[in-house]
Amino acid sequence: MDADAIVVGGGFVGLHTAYRLHKSGLRVVVVGGEGPRRGASWGNAGLIHQGSTTTVPEIMGFWRVVRLALRRGSYISSNPWIALRESLPGGWLWRYARSLKKEQLAVRAALLARLVRESKKLWLEIIRSEELDTELLEQGSIEAYFSEELFSLESRVVSEESAKLGYRVQILEGEKCRELEPLLREGVAGGLYYVDDAWVNPSKTLNSLISALQRLGVQIVWERVRGVREDGDGVKVEADSGGLRAGHVVLAAGAWTRNLLKSLGVEIPLIAGRGYLAVSEPVKKRLSRPLFYADEKIVIGQTADGNLRFTSYFELNNPDAPLDRSKIIQMVRKAKRAIKLEDEVRIVDEWVGSRPCIPDGLPLVGRIGGKGRVLVATGLCRLGLTLSPATAMLVEDVITGRENPLLQHFSPARFS
Repeated sequence: MDADAIVVGGGFVGLHTAYRLHKSGLRVVVVGGEGPRRGASWGNAGLIHQGSTTTVPEIMGFWRVVRLALRRGSYISSNPWIALRESLPGGWLWRYARSLKKEQLAVRAALLARLVRESKKLWLEIIRSEELDTELLEQGSIEAYFSEELFSLESRVVSEESAKLGYRVQILEGEKCRELEPLLREGVAGGLYYVDDAWVNPSKTLNSLISALQRLGVQIVWERVRGVREDGDGVKVEADSGGLRAGHVVLAAGAWTRNLLKSLGVEIPLIAGRGYLAVSEPVKKRLSRPLFYADEKIVIGQTADGNLRFTSYFELNNPDAPLDRSKIIQMVRKAKRAIKLEDEVRIVDEWVGSRPCIPDGLPLVGRIGGKGRVLVATGLCRLGLTLSPATAMLVEDVITGRENPLLQHFSPARFS
């Protein structure tokens, strides 16, 4: 055996999984794909968000998603062929529409709220114990609304939900919003202040976590995986440079996990919900904390050097499709309606990445295949950074045989 466990995937889920398995005494190899920038972790918004109670957008209403997808310039869009295919019985959109029962939503929200709390604790532990370079901010985040109607609706929903699920949020009038964030433009109707949110610089954090794992002796190979098969008493991973064998393999390859599972004869309803990132040159003005422009679903963060990071969109498309630059231009233009910036904000980096999304809004964690030596850890969609440490903990529980009642809710068997 080349290792006790091979982790396929070099994003936050894969790296946290490798970290926990290494700490539990296993020999771990990470096969990370084509490089850190390739996966969804690189362009994450950076928020460790306490109000995250679904991984997919607008889960409160299917027809609202349809209306948004049809609206020109919306943050939700789809490749027409993919939309048609996934609307057929058994497809992603078909399953998504069937999962929107009120009682199901409440159960899923409670499950994710538990994972979010655990994840923040685990994030802070690893950042401090491994001295990661993350640019960690713990000033909370603001969700700002310029539409009175939207603010009235969503502030009421969040207020009720936070009381049930136990996370802290303050409802702010427009003037108080601008006191907390002076860069907000006049006309802001109000906001939600998530007191316990944290923020990290995703690309810097990803590189720092990779370096920490290598210091600990975890081997990381930046190659593409072409297939996985159960082989005698182990599992063989076919990478670009040859095969690797291990007692266990964890598939945490994000939006590409679906294709790898096909080599094992396993089909899961996973689709790429692509997000876009634009990074500006450093600006003198400083955000007080991460800002979510709720009307247009744009998250704005700022690095220690002053670069603004604009992230948005949920685009159902092929994970390898090229970047649509019109979305970058549109996103930055919309963001400037919410915050006061210089007339010209020069964008120095543009990126698109594919998030792995499951239709019922819950992660997929558990054993698959005939012999149970292959595990899957995917489906975190827009919460890959937020939930990655807790997801890694669940994988560790499966491999080590530690009982965890949460695992039944995330099992791949629910789609059998």
